[in-house]
Amino acid sequence: MLHVNMPREFQVGDEVALAGTVITILPSGRARVSIPSYDHPYTIDPPPKVRAGDGVVLVGDVTRIDRGANKLSVRIDCGGVITVDKSAITRLRKHRRTSAG
Repeated sequence: MLHVNMPREFQVGDEVALAGTVITILPSGRARVSIPSYDHPYTIDPPPKVRAGDGVVLVGDVTRIDRGANKLSVRIDCGGVITVDKSAITRLRKHRRTSAG
């Protein structure tokens, strides 16, 4: 489960959620989505019965952190890697490291 409390620092491996808005449904059945601070439309397999203007939540794992630019690279569960501002993150579940033993 993702938590609403947002820490000041992210770590690689943290699971995060991004809020997106469906721009249009393509003839292929995929949806073009707008993600805050990501300057390009992102295409996903949409949830059932979604329409243009509906909100969607994209979940993924942090793969890279650029602290100087205040940006995170996130591998979205439905596909590729995108880089967004930290402010675009809506929820987080911290990665818990397990000790090898």
